[in-house]
Amino acid sequence: MYRKQLQHVILEIGVRFDLKDIYIVGSAAILAAMPDPPEGELTATRDVDVISPRDEEKLADQISFVLGEASDFEAEHGYYAQGVTSNTPAYAPTDWKSRTLDIQVEGTVGHCMDPNDLVLSKLGAGRPKDLDFARAAAHLGLIERRVLLARLEHVDCSDRMRKLIADRITGAFAA
Repeated sequence: MYRKQLQHVILEIGVRFDLKDIYIVGSAAILAAMPDPPEGELTATRDVDVISPRDEEKLADQISFVLGEASDFEAEHGYYAQGVTSNTPAYAPTDWKSRTLDIQVEGTVGHCMDPNDLVLSKLGAGRPKDLDFARAAAHLGLIERRVLLARLEHVDCSDRMRKLIADRITGAFAA
């Protein structure tokens, strides 16, 4: 995914659903901090995970139906929107919405997760592609170990999970 594609998705959601604000979580959010990342882990995604302003599951489903995977939109453009809820970034700090980076496209603002919050969420999910994404973000200097560790204290999870995420933070910065 590229910044221009993310902007297109923001525009389409704004126009089709009459939304002025949306939250972008997941890999595409990194494009707010690094508009032109090198090819690889940071550009591998084809979807934009979107939370509506009121975090409505019904609207999330409508976004996925109209602009989502296997939609006419994806068939035409090769990328798509995935409507999600606040449950999706399960391992993000509780105050992540206070640090978003904004991309405005006409009348709609995409509030993108801050890179440190995004990577923390991915490290909690722990899938191989998430760990690769975290390593790439660390290598490019988009995240800071000390910031991740400080924000980990604001993640709602068990102590066991917090320890696992802390170990994954260390791993992301290993050579």
